[in-house]
Amino acid sequence: MRYAGAAVFAAILLLVSCAALTPAGRPEDGAVLRLYRPGAAKVQVVGDWNDWGGTLVPGGVLDPDAGLMEREGDGWWTASPRPGRGRYRYAFVVDGSLWIPDPRNPETAFFGDRRVSVLVTDE
Repeated sequence: MRYAGAAVFAAILLLVSCAALTPAGRPEDGAVLRLYRPGAAKVQVVGDWNDWGGTLVPGGVLDPDAGLMEREGDGWWTASPRPGRGRYRYAFVVDGSLWIPDPRNPETAFFGDRRVSVLVTDE
């Protein structure tokens, strides 16, 4: 009986630990990230997969070409990052200075003192 109780406890522990690892929400379009910023001149998506646009190196400055998003005619900006399988933090950088989390994705985390979004991919 002692082993049966341990097995039940282990099963519950496994179930609870899996719940803690439930994948974060994804943007509605799957791997396509979209941001509505009709007045922006440039929008970038930076995250764990591209070293936050070069800001991680000592004295790091945002690379103006890192994670460039494509402008659509209706004010939307899009990007399709392919970081590989995993869980990644990311944010949008508008006009080189305004960092914002993805307003379409409720899952957030922190990068330093910035609130950013979380993307989970299974590719």
